[in-house]
Amino acid sequence: TLYQTKSKSGQDPLNYPIRINDKLSGVFDVANSGVNAPSKQSKEVFAELSKQADEQLNKLKKIVSEDVPKFNQLIREKSLPVIGIK
Repeated sequence: TLYQTKSKSGQDPLNYPIRINDKLSGVFDVANSGVNAPSKQSKEVFAELSKQADEQLNKLKKIVSEDVPKFNQLIREKSLPVIGIK
């Protein structure tokens, strides 16, 4: 999952697991914290998290490009209002 939607306060990460966006933010902070280039480990973690993020984004793209139009077509057939993406 890309983003933890249940986390609202500073202590919520204790109750709800962090997601890819938080992990990427952590890697960025570590890589950006020194005067040297990012470590090999930081680069490896970034590559893995980027891969996971891409997988989730591809799922979202499929939903938007395939599932939403099918759903909208079904709604049209039932003469209901269409759902749009802003």
